[in-house]
Amino acid sequence: MDKKELQPVTPGELTAQAQTTVNQYGDKSVHIDTVTHMSQNVTVLPIMQRTSTGGMKASTQTVSNEYYHLFVMGGETFEQDHFLCTADRALASYWTAEEVRNKYGRLTAENIEKLKTFPALFMQEADGYYAKPSDEQQAYLGIVEDIRVQDNGIKIRWRMIWPIPMQQISRIGFELGMLNMTKAISELNHTHWAIKRINLFEELKDAGISLFGFV
Repeated sequence: MDKKELQPVTPGELTAQAQTTVNQYGDKSVHIDTVTHMSQNVTVLPIMQRTSTGGMKASTQTVSNEYYHLFVMGGETFEQDHFLCTADRALASYWTAEEVRNKYGRLTAENIEKLKTFPALFMQEADGYYAKPSDEQQAYLGIVEDIRVQDNGIKIRWRMIWPIPMQQISRIGFELGMLNMTKAISELNHTHWAIKRINLFEELKDAGISLFGFV
């Protein structure tokens, strides 16, 4: 097995494996290893986190392969570790399937914990109509670290894992469950937060989109 690929694991593939020791250095070091002792379809993203003393420590994030978050946030720069989504743009009915909204639309404490297990794509609205981003626009593969309902909107605390040129995301919009991609106002031209029942890592891999410096 090539450990340079994201390795989703299905129940039939779960076997005991020897422990892997990994030495990594640098702020953005990421290692993708196989998943053991899991009974659902997930991907484990080991990441390096900066400690309060300025050092680095290894951490992991287990994410679902069944759903992913799509955050298209107007002129948001994503320079901070949080941003606001207005309540009327959160999990709106047109962009998120009714079945998914019925399951996760109420932001209870229990649902928030589940939503934090979904990987996410974060990006601005596409600069051009018909889901056409500029050459400079970036999407960010990441995780949701916290969701907080406030009087002024829903505060999303996030962590970036890897940047992806937004044009690459636009080209596989249909495969990623994005809507209206052939219309002037596509899903990438509309500020909102949606949840898609799509295996994000599988679609990125199938499209040959490089993650972590390799495909």
